[in-house]
Amino acid sequence: MDRSWLGQAVLRARHEALARKVARYDDDPDRASIERHQVRRFNEVWAYCLAQVPFYRSWRREHGLPERVSGLAELRGFPPLTKEILIARQDEIFQHGRIRDAYTTGGSTGQPTRYPRGAGEADRRWVDAYLGRHWAGVRPTDPSVLLWGHSHLFGTGLSGRLAQTKRRLADLVVNVTRLNAYDLSEPSLRGHYLAVRRRDPVVLTGYTSAAFKLARYIERNQLDLGEPRRLRAVVLCAETASDADIALVERVFNAPAAIEYGSAETGVVAMSQRSTRDIRVIWDSFICLTDGDGELDVTTLADRLFPLVHYAIGDRVEPSDVVDGNALAFRAVLGRQQDIVQVGSTRGPLDLSAILPVHILKSYPGIVGVQFRQVRPDALHVHVEADRQLDLADVGAYFVRELRKDHPELIADSISFAQISEPARTRAGKHALFVN
Repeated sequence: MDRSWLGQAVLRARHEALARKVARYDDDPDRASIERHQVRRFNEVWAYCLAQVPFYRSWRREHGLPERVSGLAELRGFPPLTKEILIARQDEIFQHGRIRDAYTTGGSTGQPTRYPRGAGEADRRWVDAYLGRHWAGVRPTDPSVLLWGHSHLFGTGLSGRLAQTKRRLADLVVNVTRLNAYDLSEPSLRGHYLAVRRRDPVVLTGYTSAAFKLARYIERNQLDLGEPRRLRAVVLCAETASDADIALVERVFNAPAAIEYGSAETGVVAMSQRSTRDIRVIWDSFICLTDGDGELDVTTLADRLFPLVHYAIGDRVEPSDVVDGNALAFRAVLGRQQDIVQVGSTRGPLDLSAILPVHILKSYPGIVGVQFRQVRPDALHVHVEADRQLDLADVGAYFVRELRKDHPELIADSISFAQISEPARTRAGKHALFVN
């Protein structure tokens, strides 16, 4: 079969599915209609789980769960599906090696978690993502700049180079210019500014911290973004966006900020609709239950090889449209923070998004957790948790080698390492990214 024809058919099917989804949301159904749909769809998903997913058959027996529910409140009787449970029962969940494809979360803290991934799920995720972008006035092929990604995530050697080439070709097809969001140095910010000015995108998407720092750089240096200006939205992802972040981004880029919330294992869950703080749940794909503290449990409603049922996603939200815990909108996502670490360089202290060293270190065999202690502006102490005894000299050499790919001016002695057996935790019992 001709691959170009197949690609066109997939793209056409995606656009048709997106048009249907946009029409469903344009109908603006009331809460009662939405919840009836969610209950009906949950029962279909749960029936699939009990028939096709051995883990959930065991889960039902262990916890005395019903075969179906009559209302969403009954989901509170389901135990939270935590990352710790998913890690402990990986063999069962992946059906003793029969399932091989997976979503993997590195995250900022804790052990990486794997989730089974099925055929066709990428198409449904694409539709959810572009429903949210549709609300921001962005079409799938509009020119965009993406402050995201890093070369080391593709791996090393020939396979790594091939992965990077495939990524560049894919970006070209969908009209994306990808910039390195992990390098927040002044020279890189200058390059990012010039790329945005030259590209004049319809949408700028990226980590909140990266978009904020780029905006601050442009404003501080009184730089001109040029004409014409096509920018319709700045989409902020992955980290909590404060009112100050939003105000600066909107002022500098002269475009509304939109908050996109999701995760590697779920895809896009919610997106700003009528205003930045009107973060609307994609309700035909997810049920979002919150408790009194704003802790969020997510149930997936789209077809998946391994649905997530009452999944403790690990974030807190401030719900703004909620009845009996079922949130259809958030005002804010509180569980993700933007963090900067500093290391020494020949040019002075170097600011880095904390995501970069975490991702580098978690690609080192055995490391499952990373925490930081900022000793001085030019000295960083890193705690690493691992499932084996580490050669810290080798860890340090690997880290410096990877970081110098983007920062050749790095002073290696400004970073020290220690292996820990137990990570420090927050009062809520979660892993802390920074320790004293």
